Amino acid sequence: MPTQRPPAFEPNPLWQRAREPLFWLDADLKLAWANPAWEELTGFPASAVVGLTCQAHAPMQAGDMADLAASFHPPPEALAGQPSGTSTLIYRADGERLWRRVEFWPFGDEHGARIGLLGAVRANQAAASVPDSEAGRLHADLLELRRRLQERHGLDALIGSGPEHRRLVEQIRLAATSSVPVLIVGEPGTGKRQMARTIHQSGSHGQRPFIVFDCQALPAEILERELFGAGEADAPAGVGTSRRARLSLGDGSTLLIDDVLSLPRDLQARLVEALDSRVRLMATAVREPEAALREEQLRPALYYAMTTLVLRLSPLRERRPELPLLAQHFLERVNQRGGPQHAGFEPEALDVLNSYDWPGNLPELARVVEQGHSTARGHLVAAADLPGSIRGGLGSAYAPPAMPAPIRPLDAMLTDVERRLIETALRQARGNKSRAAEILDISRPRLYRRIKELGLPDEEPAEEEAAPA
Repeated sequence: MPTQRPPAFEPNPLWQRAREPLFWLDADLKLAWANPAWEELTGFPASAVVGLTCQAHAPMQAGDMADLAASFHPPPEALAGQPSGTSTLIYRADGERLWRRVEFWPFGDEHGARIGLLGAVRANQAAASVPDSEAGRLHADLLELRRRLQERHGLDALIGSGPEHRRLVEQIRLAATSSVPVLIVGEPGTGKRQMARTIHQSGSHGQRPFIVFDCQALPAEILERELFGAGEADAPAGVGTSRRARLSLGDGSTLLIDDVLSLPRDLQARLVEALDSRVRLMATAVREPEAALREEQLRPALYYAMTTLVLRLSPLRERRPELPLLAQHFLERVNQRGGPQHAGFEPEALDVLNSYDWPGNLPELARVVEQGHSTARGHLVAAADLPGSIRGGLGSAYAPPAMPAPIRPLDAMLTDVERRLIETALRQARGNKSRAAEILDISRPRLYRRIKELGLPDEEPAEEEAAPA
């Protein structure tokens, strides 16, 4: 390998004739040149990719030029001026997936400014010529996880690790190859709807419509009309023709009853009666179905119909070992949009992420990572780039012991506790006061009275995604 930087970039004749796939990235990480061996490896002519920026994210699909360029993004050590190597996934033009080791040699001018990087692609088993990237380890782990999921299960959209995650993936595979109803249970933000969509797309119904009915956001009359149909007499004002029920279309659709515990009990009974094998039915719930059955929130007939196959999603606070992979996944998703590229997290930033309890689960993690990405100025996201609201978990480790708090009147302390409990229940119920009352195990009138007495905001929940008309 050459040790002298080239002049204003011109391909070295030796590079051009090399049997090893070689390429050159300019100072802006744009692919500026590739040799014939690189073209043979990827199946693409160099002219098709010259000028593309190598973004810091995992490639997702064959035939996408931006994904091809992303396969050759340098690790942080190489960007800092140190030769280093890492694993990468390359999608060939014919769709074949190739796992290779890619090594980088950075070149700079007399002032230390980056001129570009020479990259070489090698077999994974080849002896390393440069040190492995430590900072890029999470990216390599993410690629390897996706490889295993794709090869073993045909799934690469589920990020996680450990025995519980493997069991969940097996359940998803079983659900995808079956036509029985599926119930997905988990706290808000744990990915229930995405899980249902993955099951749908992985099964024989994957090319058919996937229709979501949000039982909490949609009024009962709309749910009734959409699910079970409406005749001339039942149709809303201005609608003069009958509507066929979604449950009887027989087009192989998958219907997701989102938040099935919010479905009125009379419609629960009709749902059981209308089940049709030509339509795939899935549902989600934020509570365990057994508890909902005991408290008469779920009709027995629907309980037995929907609990043939139950998938349970753990909250993020119980998935500590998976947090770094999930954070890297969200970071690379932001990188895909373009703009500044950040290849990973500094160790202190990962410590901050692991110290936080994540009450908002996956959506909260995605927002935190996006904010860290927008604030970061280096190749890696630092702890200081993350929102101050989640860094408090580490602050007490370095601060002097706090002075004892002054004793407060008992009634005032109890009022504060009650206020926090009600606020937490309302957040979990997404503003639905009936649901919040159930969570708190108190009557609705009592909850309404305490909301007014404590001066809490008395707002109606905002409507979310509605089913298609």
